[in-house]
Amino acid sequence: MDMVKVNGKEVMVVEYKDKRVLTTEQVAEAYECESIQIQQNYANNKDRFTEGKHYFKLEGEELKRFKASIGDSKFSSTLKFVSVLMLWTRQGASRHCKMLGTDKAWDMFDCLEENYFNPPQKEMTEAEIVAANAMRLVEQERRMAHIEFEMATIKDTQRIQSARMDTLNGVCVDGDKQQKLNAMIRKYANTKGIQYATAWKDFVTAFNTAFHANLKALIRHYCEKNEVKKLSVPAYLMTSDKIDDGLLVADKMLNTVHDKKPALTW
Repeated sequence: MDMVKVNGKEVMVVEYKDKRVLTTEQVAEAYECESIQIQQNYANNKDRFTEGKHYFKLEGEELKRFKASIGDSKFSSTLKFVSVLMLWTRQGASRHCKMLGTDKAWDMFDCLEENYFNPPQKEMTEAEIVAANAMRLVEQERRMAHIEFEMATIKDTQRIQSARMDTLNGVCVDGDKQQKLNAMIRKYANTKGIQYATAWKDFVTAFNTAFHANLKALIRHYCEKNEVKKLSVPAYLMTSDKIDDGLLVADKMLNTVHDKKPALTW
């Protein structure tokens, strides 16, 4: 673990939730008092300390994860048998300083604040500045693209909801809605004399036109978001609660062709 020099003393850097913190022992050592005094400050003034702001209290699984994160070191060996660990933030260290009220504590807190909690930033090279700016631009573009996609998805959902209607009244088929959609597309393919895969392409085009959507993009986004490897069109419509819209589109497609063959029994 990294070490920081504070007023001539080496202080081990401890971080938790991306914040620099100090253990009770580190605070006591810095202020040149006993650990029991820091513990008593807290015990006698609990209402003046807010968890998450002045301190973090680690125990159970959370403490185990913290111990594992710091690896094997002299510092980790001191925590081996600790069942509850208090980590004090800058605000917590400041509060203990005020409670102790000694000149030494005030002097050391100033040094801690300057050298430990707010360490001087290393001056970046020109190349590092360019790289950092480029990364910020990339992140900004990603955020904008995500926002635009979310807005488009919301608008698409609103259009679908406004156009949603029950299409099952005129569909006399058995099975669940996904099976019904598959059967309707199969009937469309048979009626039109085209391959089943081509019928699905016609369906995707019709669906996108009807609901101002992009089914391929919606399915890809859903798979990425939910860590799904692959999803068929009917499976996605069923999962995303758009199956009624799919049935509506399939019904319209069937109405555009003249079914000269005997009705299929589903």
